[in-house]
Amino acid sequence: MITNMLQKLISKTAIDAALLFDKKGTLIDSENLDNPETLSAMSAIIVEMCQGLIEELDQRDLSQIILKSESLLIIANTTNEDQFLIAVTKDITKLGLLMKVLENFEN
Repeated sequence: MITNMLQKLISKTAIDAALLFDKKGTLIDSENLDNPETLSAMSAIIVEMCQGLIEELDQRDLSQIILKSESLLIIANTTNEDQFLIAVTKDITKLGLLMKVLENFEN
């Protein structure tokens, strides 16, 4: 069922890959990624560090992280209190679309 949702997300947005993991970095599901377990663990560390940064700035809830390089866009979004979804695309122009779709993603 989750795999179908990730496949639907990829189909709907034409992103390159998707990753779903829990706050401990445990892989729940992935599509089109090599080494998803490693990416889940690294992503969980990034989320934890960003949450600490948000708290230091007197905010409570981290909802989204955006990473951009010259040729890659990665958006991590909370799906619930314990899970995170990452969308990966080489088409940086999809930023607005992905932000909207990921905000409304339900697993």
